[in-house]
Amino acid sequence: MTAAAEAAPSPLAAADPAEAPGPTGRSGSVAVLSLVAAVAGLLGALPLPPVASALLVGFFVVCGPGAAVCTWVELPRRTRLAAIPTLGLALTTLVTIAAIWSSWWDPTALLVASGTAVLMSGTVFRRRAHAPAPDIRELRRRLTDGVLTAVRSPALQSTGFRVSLIMSVAALIFWAVAMPTLPGVDASYYGLLFSGSGRLLIPATLLTAAAAVVAIAARSSAGLVVAIGTAIVISRVTTWLGTEMPLYDWTYKHLAVVDYIQDTGTLTPSGTDIYAQWPAFFVVGAWFCDATGLDPMVLAHLFATVVHVLLAVVVYATARTLSMSRVVALTAVVIVETVNWVGQDYFAPQAWALVLAYGAIALLLASRRTPRAAVLAIIPFAAIVPSHQLTPFWVLGAAVVLAVLRRVRPWWAVAVMLAIAGAYLLANLEAVAPYGILSGGNPIDNAASNFTMAGVPAKETTSMVCRALSAGVVVAAGICALIGRRRRRAHWLTLAVLAFSALALLLGQSYGGEAIFRVYLYGLLGCALLIAPTLVWLLTGFSRGLGARLRAAGAALVVCAAALAGMYSYVALWPVIVETRAQYEAIDAITENAEPGTRFISLHPAGMPTRTNGNYAPMTLANPYFDYPLSFDLAGDRMTFPSPEQLGDLFWKVDQSDTPTYVTFTEQSRRISAYYGTYRPDAAAELEAALRIAPGWRVVHEDGETAIFVFEPQRAPSAP
Repeated sequence: MTAAAEAAPSPLAAADPAEAPGPTGRSGSVAVLSLVAAVAGLLGALPLPPVASALLVGFFVVCGPGAAVCTWVELPRRTRLAAIPTLGLALTTLVTIAAIWSSWWDPTALLVASGTAVLMSGTVFRRRAHAPAPDIRELRRRLTDGVLTAVRSPALQSTGFRVSLIMSVAALIFWAVAMPTLPGVDASYYGLLFSGSGRLLIPATLLTAAAAVVAIAARSSAGLVVAIGTAIVISRVTTWLGTEMPLYDWTYKHLAVVDYIQDTGTLTPSGTDIYAQWPAFFVVGAWFCDATGLDPMVLAHLFATVVHVLLAVVVYATARTLSMSRVVALTAVVIVETVNWVGQDYFAPQAWALVLAYGAIALLLASRRTPRAAVLAIIPFAAIVPSHQLTPFWVLGAAVVLAVLRRVRPWWAVAVMLAIAGAYLLANLEAVAPYGILSGGNPIDNAASNFTMAGVPAKETTSMVCRALSAGVVVAAGICALIGRRRRRAHWLTLAVLAFSALALLLGQSYGGEAIFRVYLYGLLGCALLIAPTLVWLLTGFSRGLGARLRAAGAALVVCAAALAGMYSYVALWPVIVETRAQYEAIDAITENAEPGTRFISLHPAGMPTRTNGNYAPMTLANPYFDYPLSFDLAGDRMTFPSPEQLGDLFWKVDQSDTPTYVTFTEQSRRISAYYGTYRPDAAAELEAALRIAPGWRVVHEDGETAIFVFEPQRAPSAP
């Protein structure tokens, strides 16, 4: 028997009638969902506590607009699970960006209008369908019966589920014990897993992986759902509840854009930065926070958790769209969650665009049997285009190849996508040209990292783990693609295109040294869907002969090792990406009132983000390099800094300016310098000592290892 037959013998035969694809008739339940979501959105517009309003509006965004579309457009039931949230996010993106482009910016009015439109859609549909008004008592009774039936289901009484559940609970206990005392900046160079109570995340990660293995071996869908939820908690909720502030300096740059939109009701001026031309993600964030009253910092803090829940749903629905069994589909989700070590899930356009991209792919894959799905895929694609620079071109490349292979129809839907992406790029060519549309045709150079210096041994260890995990996933997917081709497995070519088409990006772009990370991120969906059927076949071998049991044991060890490697890589930079509230408040108080032309200098921009509020826009317009690190215009070699000549050059440049210059020192900056080996070990201490005795320099903030110095030029008195 082939791996495909073992892993997913026949979805129609294996599934119960309610789960079978069946006809794609319009669903009254989807119309009800749109009505419920619309009511939630309208309630969210009331003056409620911000958290309550955010929950209501969040539910509306994820379910309302998408459900409204799916009540009128017939889609396969399995595809709707991806289509509803994808279309909801996409339509919200398009509506908000259209509003601000048209200079009509009223977040609450937009929410009320959107909620009313969805409410009217559901109402009109039910009237045309002559559907009776929902009986609340009947709905409550059916919900209660459904819950009781699920609880009493034999699947929840199986030994495999119980063992898997016990492992997941044990993993959560380890996690809960670790959380209150997680280290911060003082973590080891080997990351969170080898620092203080963070070591407890090692058994938590291994137990979660083991729980998934047991659930797969027992074909327990419920056990896999619990294991996936546990994996998201241990890896992604940790970045929320285990820190006092959102991770990464880049997060605060994005929050600054949101702050500017909230303050002015307009986009940042052209020439500020690349976000002025690709603003959709920031507009959605500003709209959501204005409409609900939620602090953008809170949204950014929990953003990674929300993104991974959405990714899990979309990956599962994509696998089901391809008629994979529940267990195989959930296994694909496990793979995506455990080996996704690339830290691109924070509050950033990339994370938003990735969810939309995976959802658009799911709709494209459904179009072979339901062509209207490809037409709907234009909506999320159109939302991606003004959100992120690179993602639409990966989606477009994969879509073109699939259309040529006749896996997507109608072909003109892809042509529309091409026209949208091309027109938007041409319209913003002047803004993107300075960054370089193409950075060379050498894929080896474009795949290189932007940090090539030798640093501490931990850096080499982390690089080795990341490369080994990434290569292992890609090679495993390649082997599974070859197996699929040899055994004529369904969809193997389609999934190979999804897994490997992103490599073509390396032919033209390095993306600032990050292209290789984006290629891995984009290809992860296809890799997971290629690997999942074979992995299920291997792990279900525990119930077969000796040879199958040995293969299953080997596969189980690989799963646990991959999960641990993924978790290690994800939090390996913990001591340099953690932010503290004291540091944020200190620099925010300075930057909020800084005059245009003010310069901020640091050895590395870590621990003290200088773009924390909307005032960054006029400062950037006055000097696009106002917060570039010291290396930007450093005279001589970094490894000799601070020599007397280099200090003299620095002080001379500062003295020539008629606006203040700040120099910041943080523990994160010192540690990242040592980690990558970008400066001599004593460089920061020597510069700080020089500033303490240099004429005109004074300390404006000092707290432990954090210090901020300022030089304020003596201005000539103005003429009477």
